[in-house]
Amino acid sequence: MFNNWYFEIIKMLSILILLALPPFLALIRYSNLFKKKKYMWFLIFIPYVVATLFTQNLLPFIAVILTLYFIKKQNDEELMFHFRSLKGWTAEIIGIAVLFKFAITILSVIYVFLLTKLGFTVESQEVIGMFLKASWIQVIFLSITTVIFAPIVEEFIFRHMLYRGVKKKNKAFAVIFTSLLFTLLHYNLAGSLSFFAVGILNCYLYDKFGYRAAVLNHVVFNFISVVLIIAAKVLNLPLSG
Repeated sequence: MFNNWYFEIIKMLSILILLALPPFLALIRYSNLFKKKKYMWFLIFIPYVVATLFTQNLLPFIAVILTLYFIKKQNDEELMFHFRSLKGWTAEIIGIAVLFKFAITILSVIYVFLLTKLGFTVESQEVIGMFLKASWIQVIFLSITTVIFAPIVEEFIFRHMLYRGVKKKNKAFAVIFTSLLFTLLHYNLAGSLSFFAVGILNCYLYDKFGYRAAVLNHVVFNFISVVLIIAAKVLNLPLSG
C-alpha cells in the first residue's frame, strides 16, 4: 500500500516537472510576461499546476500554443526554422508514420511475449483502461487529449526544448537521453519499446523536417492507437490488465 502511494507521488511529480513546468517557463520567456513584476508568475503558476492535475495536457497545451504565437511574433529566423512548413512533405510523413506504427506494433507484440516468458508482469498502458471504463463524453475528451494535446505538448518539450538543447553537446547522446526520458515518463513496460522508438524517429524527423513533422508522426501514431482502443470498447474486447 505504501509502495503504491510512494510510486504515485513520484509519478505525479515527474509528470508535473517534465510536462507542466517547461511549457510554462517557455511561455514566460517568449512572451516577456511579468518582465517588470517577476514575482507575479508564481501567483499564476500555482493554479496552473493544480489545474494541470485535473485537466491532464490541456493547460500545458494552451501554454505551448501561446508560446508558439509569441515565437512567431518575434520573427527570429533561426528559431522559426524549427517550426517551418512541411512544404509538400505531409503525405510522405503520414506514410512513414503509418508504416512505422504497423512495424512497431508487431515488434511490441513480440517484445511483450518475451517479457512474459521471462517472468515480468506486463500490464496495458493506463490510458487504455481509462478509455475502456470511460463514458462516451469522457472518451471524446480523452481522444482529443491523446491525439492533439499530447503530441503538441510532448514534441515541444522533448524534441524542441530538450533534444535541441542537449544535441548541441552530443547529438547521439541527445537522441538516446530524450527518447529514454520520453519512455520513462509513460510508466509502462509493455509500451516502452514503442515509446523509445517514437522518440528516436521523432528526433530524426525534427532534424530533417522540423517540429511539425515530429508532431504529425506522433498524432498519426496516437490516432491509430485511439481508433483501435475505441473499436475494442465498442466490440467489448478485453485489452486492459
